[in-house]
Amino acid sequence: MSLDELVRTAQARLASPTPSRRRFLGSVAGAAAGGTLLAACGDESGATTTRKAASDGSRSDPRHRPKDCGHGRLQINVCYSPYRTLRSEPAEFLPKGRTGIAVRKGPAPDAPIIYKHGNPVIMNVDGVYGRVSERDGGVERDCPAPPMRPGLGAGRGFYWGYPTAQSGTHNKGGWIAGVVDGTRYSVSEPDFPGIICGPADLDFDCRAGTKKNTKYKTGCANNARKEDPGYKCGGSTMKWGTCGKPVTMEVGIYRDPGEVDLITSLSHERYNLKYEADGTTIFWLVPGDVVARYCYKCTQRNPSERCPPETRRKDRSCCRSYSCVTVIKAAYVPRGVAGWVNSSVLRRKGTAKPEIDKALKELGGSFNGY
Repeated sequence: MSLDELVRTAQARLASPTPSRRRFLGSVAGAAAGGTLLAACGDESGATTTRKAASDGSRSDPRHRPKDCGHGRLQINVCYSPYRTLRSEPAEFLPKGRTGIAVRKGPAPDAPIIYKHGNPVIMNVDGVYGRVSERDGGVERDCPAPPMRPGLGAGRGFYWGYPTAQSGTHNKGGWIAGVVDGTRYSVSEPDFPGIICGPADLDFDCRAGTKKNTKYKTGCANNARKEDPGYKCGGSTMKWGTCGKPVTMEVGIYRDPGEVDLITSLSHERYNLKYEADGTTIFWLVPGDVVARYCYKCTQRNPSERCPPETRRKDRSCCRSYSCVTVIKAAYVPRGVAGWVNSSVLRRKGTAKPEIDKALKELGGSFNGY
């Protein structure tokens, strides 16, 4: 069963009321006690691997490769449909004095708000975001616009999306209120004059439909990084890294060094569950979630300016590692979903509770940000 199919089959469960603040904090408080791991790449000591080289040149046991971790960028190609926000959420679900529509880590009115640079990611009323589709299957289907990713949460009324520059906030992806308890907070905006290409300008606007040379695809290169070509049908393949028998791990607390506040650290993309390492995000993991790790691989090595400052060295050490995991128990991800997460947030089973307790105390008992 594919990830998209697995998410669809989970609709009935996640269409019911999602974990409230109290239930979420209760599950976090129930995590087991223990120690912490390496800050840069997480713990790789628990993986059981073979010594045989895989076809991609890595040490990988093909018996322990979750299918849904096998998506290279060649097979992702999501698109974005413009949606416009209509009204503000109730004040009780927003930081004091703020109005608008928040981008959240889960499909629930009281799920944690995402932060960036110390600020909550809250879109203005009349702002625009891109609602994200499912995968289109890649080049074998000539990259047509895929169907919209289904909504989740109570009434399936929360949509996965990314704010645009017209939203008045940062382009951090997450769950956005569409229709909640009979109130519509955002609506499709097919006449939006801009082109929505995703956070790195590597995807395309769903209004392209089945057309190849439309501006909704060709225009998705203007703001891409110099080393990236912008959108194209296809892309790089992927490598598995080192795979072995699954190891149960918990999501803990990663603190950015320096002056970054804790609530912002908890909203770093290292907590994103992705189709591929350093690729498109599909869910947020939060402290206390439990996963089974099958594979890990280095995605960035020293010496490199792209390595986090605290991990830079002159040798060829790994400064950024990703792990292929399947979800065992998570606040906002269906059980069984697989993807890649930054290894720095993973902890050996029974070692996350002390750092979670300390973080909750520091934040007044809640990770929600309001």
